[in-house]
Amino acid sequence: MARLPVVSSEMVPEEFREAFAEVTAPAGGSITGGPGSFTINSPEMAKRRNHLTSYLRYETQFPKRILELAIINTARAMDCQYVWNAHAPAARKEGVADALVDAIRDRKPLPSMPADEQAIINYGNEFFANHKVSQPTFDEALKQFGAQYLVELTTLMGHYAQTSFYLNAFEAELPDNLTEPVLPV
Repeated sequence: MARLPVVSSEMVPEEFREAFAEVTAPAGGSITGGPGSFTINSPEMAKRRNHLTSYLRYETQFPKRILELAIINTARAMDCQYVWNAHAPAARKEGVADALVDAIRDRKPLPSMPADEQAIINYGNEFFANHKVSQPTFDEALKQFGAQYLVELTTLMGHYAQTSFYLNAFEAELPDNLTEPVLPV
């Protein structure tokens, strides 16, 4: 069971009810799962965070294959079962090789992959392991993606690290319809 209860309008201070209503309207008035079920405890922050999430997930123009690969690599680095389960199938659907998805999940040696995939894996892994990125790794990622997309990919990975923090800290429950093996942690 998650560590925070589902939030209803009555639980929200009056000055935040408008933001609460805006954020929960698409879900029918309450959010019962995922990171939104936790972030809604701060309705104004959730409202602002949703704009960034929307841009990074649905409006940016970099390839969805790279987007999903960056997300699952972040999920693995953060040991976040919820994000992994939500995005590993999407990564496969967008063209990330099954062998690569499985190797990331199982922390096995990675198969050969296209240069853009290798660049984002190296960039993310180096940052999550060392909290910085070496010049050669940075240069290769910049060569592969250009400044705009590298900034967006960096933001995406940071955003999903934050999302993983919510989901892990508040013990989000996995859905019943798991489509991927859980992460070995």
